[in-house]
Amino acid sequence: MTDTASTPNAAVIEAPRSEWRDVWDQFRHHKGAMVGLVVLTILVLLVVIGPLLWHPVETDTAKMILNRNKPPTWSHPLGTDQVGRDVLSRMMRGGQVSLAVGLVAMLVSIFIGTLVGVLAGYFRRLDGVLMRLTDLFLSLPLLPLLLVLMFLYGQRVKSLFGPELGIFLLVVMGIGVTSWMHSARIVRGQVLALKEREFVLAARSIGTPSRRIITRHILPNVISAVMVAATLGIAGAIITESVLSFLGLGFPPDFPTWGGLLFEGYGNLTVYPSRVIYPGVAISLTVLSVNYIGDGLRDALDPRIRGR
Repeated sequence: MTDTASTPNAAVIEAPRSEWRDVWDQFRHHKGAMVGLVVLTILVLLVVIGPLLWHPVETDTAKMILNRNKPPTWSHPLGTDQVGRDVLSRMMRGGQVSLAVGLVAMLVSIFIGTLVGVLAGYFRRLDGVLMRLTDLFLSLPLLPLLLVLMFLYGQRVKSLFGPELGIFLLVVMGIGVTSWMHSARIVRGQVLALKEREFVLAARSIGTPSRRIITRHILPNVISAVMVAATLGIAGAIITESVLSFLGLGFPPDFPTWGGLLFEGYGNLTVYPSRVIYPGVAISLTVLSVNYIGDGLRDALDPRIRGR
């Protein structure tokens, strides 16, 4: 018997490629997405690890007063603010808050949007009610609604959870509850198409419960659309939080965010423009990076263009 392994013309059977490997191969060929991923990784490392390595002592009030409005030096690479605090340290701490707000608000928004979209797309009797509810939220202006929430519940939430945690919860829940509508519409459209596919009809024909069909067959097939909406939701949440902090309705002054630093530097824009440039550039780089990553994920997760 001839050994097929030693035959030069024997066909080599390769192991099947993983779907996520194909997604990564497509994603890494998207130049904008890779640049955005590198920039976002650097920003995250700076705001997470930076405060552990750079934490100047700011307890001497007299020394801080003498160090007010200093230009960049070796001891203060980005200078000091009007109170004598290190700008680099506040930028890193503000980045932690801004990125945390963007991430948590995105999770709240995606959870509500996915839940509403799946229920509206799969159950016909709920479709009309949930979509009219979605249209109602779409008709509400986001920023004025958040301002009203801050005025009505700001002091009450601060008294219950403290000034920092209370405002964080109020901002996150406010942004998340008012920004789920677009992801709900996207998920609903995907579910409407998926529930008529053969594998869903086959599962339904053998008596599979709706809950199991949704969790085992529907949700895994809409995860790509959800991931793209999630990346774009982070950018929108960061911008919204920055606007609230810039208007002075976000976190307290001693709890920095990038939007709050913009608000603090706006009053001295003509004298110290760098205090506006630094947080503005950080916000812009974060939002652009997240948007490019979202574009790359959209292309990589679309099987129709994968491999081009």
